[in-house]
Amino acid sequence: MILLLLATQDIAVGQSATGNFSAGSNDLDTADLNLPRRNTIYVTDYRVDAIEIFSLRGSHVGGFDMPVKPTGLVFDNAGNLYVASDDPAGNSIQKFAPDGTVSVFADSGLSNPSALAFDSAGNLYVANPANNTIEKFTPDGIGTEFANEVDGLLQPVGLAFDMAGNLYVSNAIGGPMGIGSIEKFTPDGVGSVFADTGLRTPFGLAFDSAGNLYVSNNRSNTIEKFSPTGQDLGVFASTGLHGPLGMMFDRTGNLYVANVDNATIEKFSPTGQDLGVFAHTGGGPHFLAMFRPSQ
Repeated sequence: MILLLLATQDIAVGQSATGNFSAGSNDLDTADLNLPRRNTIYVTDYRVDAIEIFSLRGSHVGGFDMPVKPTGLVFDNAGNLYVASDDPAGNSIQKFAPDGTVSVFADSGLSNPSALAFDSAGNLYVANPANNTIEKFTPDGIGTEFANEVDGLLQPVGLAFDMAGNLYVSNAIGGPMGIGSIEKFTPDGVGSVFADTGLRTPFGLAFDSAGNLYVSNNRSNTIEKFSPTGQDLGVFASTGLHGPLGMMFDRTGNLYVANVDNATIEKFSPTGQDLGVFAHTGGGPHFLAMFRPSQ
């Protein structure tokens, strides 16, 4: 039996009959479907089936309902927002266009889809933890399997590309101790182990401007830092973390981390100083994204 975790495991809170937040913040506005808002952070709220939007000051500035159970999200260069839904009734990738149009981008080859990431050619990659695969979709939505168990995948949940086009994948139960590893895939799909120390159920991945890789350890409530060559540089942060999942850097090098266990986003300086709670979310924040088109 595959041990499905996090997005498919112990996530559950009360939800209102309308699908809006049951915690008293029923202010989601369908006008927010007009995308993208620049200089804002989009967050998937798994427990309340919604996307929330925050300013860079941490103010809640809007949001909109998702079909069911949103996990990964990412913008393309045209401002379309793609969101993974691991609804047991029908796993899918939803596409939210800048004019507010919503459509299903993909609904095949998916098994509890988690993180999403685009390569430089506009292909979308999806982590499938339930069947140990990475699915690759062309801009037209045609899907093929990019990697699987044979390539070293064991519950892949996080994805990130480096500047050279290599894809990094967090394995929640990989590695010699069975508590996680990071796999690296070249653009042509050749995989290797990038790191397997300092990890305990790794989830989110994020690169800083120097090419260092940061990994959120969901079970140990830490952020581990690795050099571009895979050297374990130790714990970057260990305060203010409560079941950390997705992460992202802003342009000034601050790191934002989604805390699924207490429904917050924690903010850290480029040196790892805990700057406190950036925002409180509706429930079960998983991944973060900003619209930052390539030059």
